[in-house]
Amino acid sequence: MARRKYKWKFTFFYFLILLNIFTNCLPIDKKLRQTTNDATFSDSNPDANSAESHLSQPDTFDEKTKFIPEDDSKRTAIVSTNAERNQAGETVRPGQTISSYEVEITIEENRFKGRAVIELELDANTRDDPIKLYSEDLDVTSVRTGVFTEANSLAATFRLRDGFLEITPVQSTTSYVVVVEYTGILRNDGNGIYRVEGNGVSYLAMNLHPTHARRVFPCFDEPNEAANIRFTFNDVEFNNIVTNSLPEENAENRFRALASSPHRWGMIAHDFINLNIPTTDVLLVGRPGLSNQDSQASLAINAFFSFLNEWTEKPYFEIILNQESRMHVIALPDVDRDWHALSIVGIWEPYLLMETTASVKQRKTALVKIAETMAKQWFGYVMYPENWRFEWVVTGLATYAAYEAVISFQTSTVANDVTLLDMNTIFVTDIIHESMLHDAYVNANPLEPKEELYDEDEIRSNIYGLSKLKAPAILHMLKLVLGDEGQDFVHSAAKNLLRRRSVETVNTHNLIGAIIDDWSINGNEMIDDIESFLEPWIENNGYPMIHVGLRQDGSVFIMQERFSFTPQAHVNYEIPITYTTKASPNFNNIRPILMMDATTNLNVRLTGDEWVLFNIQGQSYYRVNYDDDIWDRILEALEDPEDRKVIHPLNRAKLVDDALNLARSGKLDYEIAFKVVLSMEHETEYAVWKAFVRNMDFLRKRLIAHVTEDDDLDPDIYMRMVRRTVGALEDEIGFNPDTSLTEPAMVSLTRGLVMDHACRANYEPCIAAAIDLFYNPNNNEEVNPNIPSDIRPAVYCTMVREGDEDVIEALKARLEVEANHYERVVILESLACSDDQNFIRNYLEETIAAGNEYGVEERVRIFRAVAESSYENARVALSFISMRTNEIRDNYGGPKKLEEILFVLGENMANDILSEDFRIWVRSQSNDLDDSQGAANRALAIVLENVNWIERHQDYVYDWIDENDAPTLAASLILICITIFVTLFNN
Repeated sequence: MARRKYKWKFTFFYFLILLNIFTNCLPIDKKLRQTTNDATFSDSNPDANSAESHLSQPDTFDEKTKFIPEDDSKRTAIVSTNAERNQAGETVRPGQTISSYEVEITIEENRFKGRAVIELELDANTRDDPIKLYSEDLDVTSVRTGVFTEANSLAATFRLRDGFLEITPVQSTTSYVVVVEYTGILRNDGNGIYRVEGNGVSYLAMNLHPTHARRVFPCFDEPNEAANIRFTFNDVEFNNIVTNSLPEENAENRFRALASSPHRWGMIAHDFINLNIPTTDVLLVGRPGLSNQDSQASLAINAFFSFLNEWTEKPYFEIILNQESRMHVIALPDVDRDWHALSIVGIWEPYLLMETTASVKQRKTALVKIAETMAKQWFGYVMYPENWRFEWVVTGLATYAAYEAVISFQTSTVANDVTLLDMNTIFVTDIIHESMLHDAYVNANPLEPKEELYDEDEIRSNIYGLSKLKAPAILHMLKLVLGDEGQDFVHSAAKNLLRRRSVETVNTHNLIGAIIDDWSINGNEMIDDIESFLEPWIENNGYPMIHVGLRQDGSVFIMQERFSFTPQAHVNYEIPITYTTKASPNFNNIRPILMMDATTNLNVRLTGDEWVLFNIQGQSYYRVNYDDDIWDRILEALEDPEDRKVIHPLNRAKLVDDALNLARSGKLDYEIAFKVVLSMEHETEYAVWKAFVRNMDFLRKRLIAHVTEDDDLDPDIYMRMVRRTVGALEDEIGFNPDTSLTEPAMVSLTRGLVMDHACRANYEPCIAAAIDLFYNPNNNEEVNPNIPSDIRPAVYCTMVREGDEDVIEALKARLEVEANHYERVVILESLACSDDQNFIRNYLEETIAAGNEYGVEERVRIFRAVAESSYENARVALSFISMRTNEIRDNYGGPKKLEEILFVLGENMANDILSEDFRIWVRSQSNDLDDSQGAANRALAIVLENVNWIERHQDYVYDWIDENDAPTLAASLILICITIFVTLFNN
């Protein structure tokens, strides 16, 4: 006993001596976690970090933090006693703080050898517990631990278990240097450290977002675990190596340390070429052979870089000391991944490089993608989530800023410039409407999960799911609630956060506090408490629906309920109300005039045929249902071409979107919904057709599956709806554009959208147009190179479905000479339209065959296209994935991409037969789904929810269309009259 006591005292005094010696010479700040270190540029405002602002504090508030008004200032942060928790929040190994990583990676053919030197501290209460580090797919060969320095390190006992490296040092102290040697596999899927080779492309990359650092070195890659991190890369065969930081002097493969959480580090080593320099110190980089595809991207990058620097008020090249001095925007030919690494903007090539004649659809997609990925340099690197449950804050601000950048870029000083995109329309249709569709499923994730996230499958589900859409939609609505014209408190909050929490974590309370700072001074009084307003929108799935009632005296009242496709417990929301009437139509005032949280009587009285419409331009996140009497008045206006024009296109789109989803949920009779839909015969606007295609496609797939399994049913039942709705579009826009004219961008976008849908529905005029356009007039064995780019998907897919093997051979020949990657993907997706089941099976098998010619993302796109193309092909896709799950995971990009196609497949299980097969596979004990089982269960829940729709509504929908086909009835009457006339004439 005495000997142990003496030994303990010796250790203690030895520790004190070493502490005195080394604290002045070690380069690592031991208190680095979550605080801005000396490497970060200080704010130009000397008061920015003063104690006067609650944002200057280490404000990682707990769940009980509340912001409440004090003397109408709305600025005071009232923090519960529980807010005294550890600044870095909870971790999977409490009491362990990592201050630095020194990581050395040596490339060895298809593997890499790693060596990590890690400095860490344990608190006194946990010093006897094993050191714990994440470690996935790494073969650890040795572990040594030393006290303060590597020089005195000794071999330590370690074991790999459940994704962790657990280390038991020989020494017993609180400060360690841990040296881990290990090997790993060079991946090919875009995750961790990976190498791409083949098809003339070769490069090495490292993308650690969100949880892939553990596949490169043992670490804590939780976002709140910041440390000084330094990388060295040995035996890299490429001439250019780009990382977050500058290389050390005289060492091009060793990079300076940055204070960072591991997931924000990245690297690309390549022999690509500089395609352009869009602006000073910003390079556009891609593989050779991409000439004449960089001009539009360069213009966009230049505009977005300038815009984001100004919008954020955070100069890009002053983010952190030692950052790489240039931004590299790199066209990646094989994978589509999110990048949060400073100075590396990796974008999948089809989302970046465009020809001058590129389709409007590609331009729309690429401009948003470029802006979003560039915005992540600020919202993703400069600020990042405290825990992945708060990812919605970062994702929401990134997408919000990106759309602001694209709106600015697509705003011209030239009056009526028809070549520009209507980004307000695109935001409403692509973000708000799309989010509300997916958010209506019973198992949709809330924006902010209740518990902190540590498991990889839960993290993937949260950050790659609904939050990408719902977060910016909710922030957009919040902007409208808080400010008047010219006041954007979301924007001011983003600037406040970037200034005061630079290179630090953020959470929901930080965002609320940043909004309150300016709003309390300049804002309106529409709401009293921002936190109370946001809470139900971010902590629950689903959203509200307001029901508009009409009393006998013509007065209007509104009440709310929670909307989803399956009934859920009621949640009360504060809903921003905007409305207009036929008597005094105003579709420009999109800011709320009142907030509703209970049944509310409005100062509105309708007489005669007057209507009222709510949620002006569909800018807010709720659905609207009306009493039947009001629906009748709205329908009367929609069915009259002149009265219809009075209603804003976005509100016409909102009526279609709401009506079909209300009917799908059982809250509205399909008869009313279909009458709204049939008024589309007068419609040519993109937003309305986008709402039509998104929702009617659900019906198309299920009706086609229904008639396929029953020979007594009309196989053209859905086509009859298309025939009755495309009249105005076919007459005014048509399926074959005049290429000699400069056509409005939104018109081209609309034609491509509707033509693809109509051809898939077997609408004969659409098919005839596709057949007429497909072959080159000068050579009927090759594809016409002059097909307008926006309708190529419809033309190619239709011909593959309607034609023979010659069509497929012609498209494959076109594939060989196609220089643009986006157009290559169009062809690959179109080949999936074939109704030759043997061809489809072989096509899918090719995507996992050794040495196949497809990039990782192309394989995903092929599977998606097969699953979506037809009922029969969805069956083949289900059979393929159930038998080849492991190969698909390995070849399609890992669990994330496997889960992505699981949800696509689930949406296309269009009858009870396929749904049952899907259920049997997902619930099988031998399904090989592994850590994607949770995602598969969520996909199955969607499948079963859709089966419930089939049981409740499918027969009614079929019968209604069958019995209300007015054109068919009219045609029959005409034929009868002709027959009678001919009979009388002959007599």
